[in-house]
Amino acid sequence: MNDDQLNDLKQFIDSRLSQTESSLNVRFDYKFDTLRTEIHDAIGGISDALEQIHEQLDAEHSEVDQRFKKLEQRTTA
Repeated sequence: MNDDQLNDLKQFIDSRLSQTESSLNVRFDYKFDTLRTEIHDAIGGISDALEQIHEQLDAEHSEVDQRFKKLEQRTTA
């Protein structure tokens, strides 16, 4: 193999490696963005669920507090 052929082979290999690296970067970026979106959506869902639980607990607490006050009024009257 002469020097010209060797240089052509090196350029070909370098070109293929660059294309492969570029393709892998694009795939990685897409998968990373997709994963980030999925995590963001999951955290939003968890946040919504926690907010609903908090509201339910507040409502139950208010109801129990009202019942307790009624019982206190009955016992002091």
